[in-house]
Amino acid sequence: MTLWVLEPKDPLIFRDGRAFDPVPGAKALSLSFPFPSTIAGAVRTREGQDAEGRFQEDKVSYVNTIGVRGPLLVLLDKRTGEIERLLVPAPRDAVVLEVEPASDAKGRVKPLVPLEAGSGSCSNLPSDLYLVGMASPELVKPHKKSPGFWYWDVFEQWLLEPRERCIDLAELGHSGPLMESRFHVGIDPGTKAADVKKGALFQTTGLDFVSRDDGSEPNRIKRFGLAADTDAPNLRDGLGFLGGERRLVGWRKSKNNLPSCPPSLISQVVKDRHCRLVLLTPACFVEGWHPGWLVTPRGGVHATLRAAAIGRPQVVSGWNMVLRQPKPARRLAPAGTVFFLELSGSDEAISKWVQTTWMSCVSDEEQDRLDGFGLAVIGTWDGKPRPMEV
Repeated sequence: MTLWVLEPKDPLIFRDGRAFDPVPGAKALSLSFPFPSTIAGAVRTREGQDAEGRFQEDKVSYVNTIGVRGPLLVLLDKRTGEIERLLVPAPRDAVVLEVEPASDAKGRVKPLVPLEAGSGSCSNLPSDLYLVGMASPELVKPHKKSPGFWYWDVFEQWLLEPRERCIDLAELGHSGPLMESRFHVGIDPGTKAADVKKGALFQTTGLDFVSRDDGSEPNRIKRFGLAADTDAPNLRDGLGFLGGERRLVGWRKSKNNLPSCPPSLISQVVKDRHCRLVLLTPACFVEGWHPGWLVTPRGGVHATLRAAAIGRPQVVSGWNMVLRQPKPARRLAPAGTVFFLELSGSDEAISKWVQTTWMSCVSDEEQDRLDGFGLAVIGTWDGKPRPMEV
């Protein structure tokens, strides 16, 4: 597969599904980050275009079989435009706490772990699942400026060894694209002046992928983009459109690849026969938050779910180009979700399972996996729940 960079030339709008009617003061709001299906649709549309940029209807069936992994946020080199650093959604098994004395620039990262419930306690979780929380109580609050995306080098260390430590927030990650609002007014075609009739004044909110100062390096402009890995054979460099209002993005092939699985991680998972699985993109499961295809025996390995750290569900819909009708709304397990798994099988089978699961999609349905839902990586876990301290 080939990694492609999509660099926005203007703030992008990824509509959140709320109604945008022609009424005074209407607002078109954007998601905080695009769904995988949006990027997959853009890849397939570009793949199916002829030399003049017209989509060929007879290629619908073919382009739907093209696999896409992503999108992922990337920091771009401001001179070359190549990927400088990869960022991924903050994992749900980590909480960034305030430090003492209070600081906007520093935080303390603490892991959340599976816990053994004390005697007499109860929860609404299935009886075979552990609770997930802090191994010891904390009297400080979560940091208000905790970054929503982590830099890959920090995240990879978290996958290898989740441990508590203090860290500069600018070193940990970035808040991601900023929301930018714009006011628009309709133009009267006769007078060429502003038309203040009903619905002529409205507002749009988009994602600005240019950051001018996040506190770490004042006055340095940071260029961000989206990265998608795909097996589409005929994509071409150049300008294209993405999201609402057909905002411009630049497409170019990257010289980089998605990170490979560290050998030390593979050997540790084989030794422990347990692991964490972290979602880098939202995943779609038939049973809501509970994975199905992931825990189905594959390649001589049976993965059993032991605990899960999950945030609020996201809801996705879309437009079916074949049936010419809206897709049904579905709930997704959000990016950053962490599943704690027990693995049974031979050492060789577990090793291969880790390698094939790394940077693959684990949603239940094949089409969702092709669309990029449920892109996942593996982390270590010793399989031992901690006693709950009070």
